[in-house]
This record gives sequence, structure tokens and C-alpha cells, in this order.
Amino acid sequence: MTIKNSLVVKLWFTIIMIVTAVLIILSISLAFYFRNYALNSSDQKLLNDLERIEQEILSQHEPVIESTKVITEENLIIYQDGQFVSSNTETDRSVFNYILNSEGLQEDTFFVKDEENIDYMVKVLNMTQYYDTDTMLIKYSDMSPIYKSIRDITMIISVSAFVLFIVTTLFAFILIQRITDPLIDLRNASLKMASGKFQKLEVKNFDEIGELTLAFNKMSEDIKGNIDNLEYEKNLRESIFTSISDGIVFFDESNSQIYRNKEGNTWFKEISQHESLIEKINECIIRCRENFESYSITEELDTDTYIEIFFTPVNYAESKTGVTMTIRNVSHEKKLETMRAQFISSVSHELKTPMVMVTGYTEALLDEIVTDPKEVKNMLSIIKEESDRMNHLINELIEINKLETESGLFNIKENDLNVLMADLQKRFDYEMKKNQLNFRVKNRLNNSLVPFDYDKMYQVFTNLIDNSIRYTSDGDTISINIDETNTHVVITLSDTGIGMKASTLNRIFERFYKEDKARTRGKQGTGLGLSIVKSIINGHKGTITVDSEYEKGTTFIMTLSKGEQL
Repeated sequence: MTIKNSLVVKLWFTIIMIVTAVLIILSISLAFYFRNYALNSSDQKLLNDLERIEQEILSQHEPVIESTKVITEENLIIYQDGQFVSSNTETDRSVFNYILNSEGLQEDTFFVKDEENIDYMVKVLNMTQYYDTDTMLIKYSDMSPIYKSIRDITMIISVSAFVLFIVTTLFAFILIQRITDPLIDLRNASLKMASGKFQKLEVKNFDEIGELTLAFNKMSEDIKGNIDNLEYEKNLRESIFTSISDGIVFFDESNSQIYRNKEGNTWFKEISQHESLIEKINECIIRCRENFESYSITEELDTDTYIEIFFTPVNYAESKTGVTMTIRNVSHEKKLETMRAQFISSVSHELKTPMVMVTGYTEALLDEIVTDPKEVKNMLSIIKEESDRMNHLINELIEINKLETESGLFNIKENDLNVLMADLQKRFDYEMKKNQLNFRVKNRLNNSLVPFDYDKMYQVFTNLIDNSIRYTSDGDTISINIDETNTHVVITLSDTGIGMKASTLNRIFERFYKEDKARTRGKQGTGLGLSIVKSIINGHKGTITVDSEYEKGTTFIMTLSKGEQL
């Protein structure tokens, strides 16, 4: 808490402001009162003197301008018909000049400064009604003593106000401290209570603050008992909900989240990034609460991530209905379902064509529609070819199943990569010449002995080279480069063929995925070759990636560990 927010400071500042305002107003009022009193007294004294002089002049029945009062009376000036009579002092001349320079006197009392910058109050008494010409009595008084008295009184008032301010400040501070100390103790105890530390405060006085302290002690005891009960229930609830693998989020009647288990918290952070899903969830919560019925939705958060959300209405208080949202990860089930559907569809599609052809040609032979020996032999050849195709497909499916389910299927030991490359060159020598392709192998290893399963790796390169032949044209090049790092052997198989589009790269290792048939030469495969390749490389605990540029070629990059045992 900052100083400006302190109750002590606020009360102290309020009292000081009130006292200060009162003292300032009182001081200003007294100062003005004494100043006006002094000025009015001086003005009245001058007026009394002028009236006294007027009476004396009138009683003597002599010309005003020749009156002896000018000599005997101090600070007196007589004016008649444009003539001034005075004791001819510097002050008199200052008054003369002021009156002469004024375009008719507006008031009978005014102030004049002499050459020494001393203020004088000047009072004018008009006697024109007694004479035929303009006649005035002018008397002035030095204001210096009066101003000094005003300053002295103002100083006394200011000092008195300052002393009162200091005394009031100290008194207010002491009084406020006595009031706020118990409140500060209550605040500190409240802060400790918020952190779980409960204490009983001492009741020093039996006034309102003392009663507040008693109430606080009672509240502290009740809260401590309730917290102990809630903690027990919370631990019991948490132990139950934590053991559940699904995410759980509870919404109260105002759609505020009042509980989330660990999984629920994790999933809700993911869901919060999808605004459309949040809107759909809010709609389901409202519908669930209004109809008091359970609902469920299945949504895709991102690629390969699916969740199923259940909404269940719950009466958690009198006439209050909340909703429990259960979030379950169904990505695996969804993936299995998708894979199952794709597998059935792909296998059905792959078997349908050869089965139709075998059935059709067999029926034609049985019904003796074709009797010419050459045509019969041609049909039997087609039946044999389609049967082999089905048999090859079934063998590849069995091979994939073995690779993914049988961990001891691999016979990994040290083999010579040079021998493998030589066998591959012999195997594909005829096909390379037939298709007018260049086949190059470059081995940069210092030691060609590397742990791998010879037969399985032979199958890998056979599948990859077969693919390269399908997607190249006459004059293209297929090359194998073997390099190494400190821990791995890096094998790249490249071709300068037609390449692949970017949208294809993410799918080429999927089962039954095939490129556009029009872009290949020769017979199209079953779509299982690259899937088998990936499974074999994974069985070696290696990696395989592909890089391709459309119309420029494709490169497969494989890594194998140099370790003796994989």
C-alpha cells in the first residue's frame, strides 16, 4: 500500500486541510478587518478635523484664503478659486500636483504618494456652498504608522495561525494514530489470514473498534474451520479427478469456469486458440443448461488431433444449473478409423480390377466363348498376370504387417555397402540400358562396413530405384551418394526425373498412395513400396526424408547409425 492510500494519511490530511482552510480564512478576515478599521479610523479623524476647521473658519468671518489655520494646523491645504494656500512643504506640492492633474475629483478621499514614495490619505471638504467661488479644505495624513500597525497585526495573526496549525497537526496525528492503530492491526491480520495464517487479536477497548476486533476474531475462527473442511473436500475431489485421463471443466450458471482439472486446463488452452470452437462450445453449454440434456460434439483442433466434448447438466445449488464439460482425446481412435476405412477402400480398389478381369476371362473360357488357341493362351496369360499382381499385393501387405509387428524380424549385422552397391548395379544394369538411363554410385566412406540387414536394405534400394525408373525419361541420371558424419552414414538416392509437387511430398509414404499414372512409364505399382521402405528404415532406427522439385528431380535422404547394435 502506498503512502497516499493510507487511511492515517487521508484522515490527517483531511483534518489539516480543514484546519488550514479555517485558519487562512480567519487570518485573511482579521487582516482585512483591522486594515479597514485602521483606514476608516484615519478617514474619520481627517473628516472630524476638517469639520472642526470649517466651523472655526466660518465663525471668524474672514476670507478662507487668509485664514490663520494654514499656519497653525498641520497638513492643511486651502483651495479657493484656483489658488492654494499651505505651509509649502514637499508633501503639499505632491497633493497640489495630484489635484491639478486630476480631471475633477471623483471621491472626497484618495491616496497620494510623495517624492519619497510615502503614502498619504487625503480628505477633501467642499465649502463652495458658503462662498461665491470654488472653495475646499484639504487635509492629509501620513499612512506609514497605520501601515506599520497593519503589518504588525498581520504578522501576529500569521504567527498565531502557524502555531495553531502545528498544535492542531500534532493533536490530529496523535488522535488518528489512536484510532487507526487497531485498524492497522486488523489489516495485517487480514493479510496474514489471506496467506493462511490465522491469529487472535487483543481487544484493548470496548468501543466500536473493539467490537469490530471481536467480530474479526469470530470470523477468523469460522473461516479456519470452513477452510479445513474445504481443503479436505478439495483434496478428495482432486485425487478423484486427477486420476481421470479426460479433461474436466465445470461452468456455473453465468458460464464462468469454477473448476478445471489438470487435463482440462491443458485442453482448454488449446481450445481457446479456436474462436469458432469456443462459440460452438458456448452454444452447447446454453442449450444443455436450458434443455437439461446431455450433448456431445467431435471437433478437429489441428492436423491429426481430434477431441470429443461431452456436455452434462448439473444442479449444483438451489435453482442453479451448471454444466460439466468433459474433453476426451479421440485422435488415436479417429486415426484408426480413418486408416481402417482407407485400407479397406484401397485394398478393395486394388483387388477389384484384377478380380474382375480374372472372373471375366475365366467365365469366357468356361463358356467357350473363346476357342482360338492363341486367344485362349493370351487370356490365360492375363489371368496369370492378374493373379500374380494380387499375390504380390497380398505379399506386400503381409510384409508391412510383419515389419510393424515383429521386432525380431531384422537380422542386423556388419555388412559391406560396396557389395550391396555392386549387387544393385548388376540387378539394374539391363533396365538402365533398356531405358537409356545413367546409373552412378559414389561411396566416400573410409570404412564401408556398416551394421544393417542386407536383404532388407537390398529391398529398400530396389523399391527406390524402381520408382526412379518410372519417373524418369531417356537420358536422365539416377545416382547414389554415400557420405558419413561422426555417428551416422548418410545415403542419398537422386534422380533427374519429373520430380513431385509440394502437395505430394507429405503423402508419398502413405499406404496405397500413387502418383498420377499419366506421369509414369511402365506399370504402376501397388502404392505400398515406399511404405515398406519407411518401415525398414524405421526398423534400423534410422530416418528417411524426401526432397523434390517439380520437373527437376527427386532426392531420398537416408541415415543409418554406425553403432554396432541398433
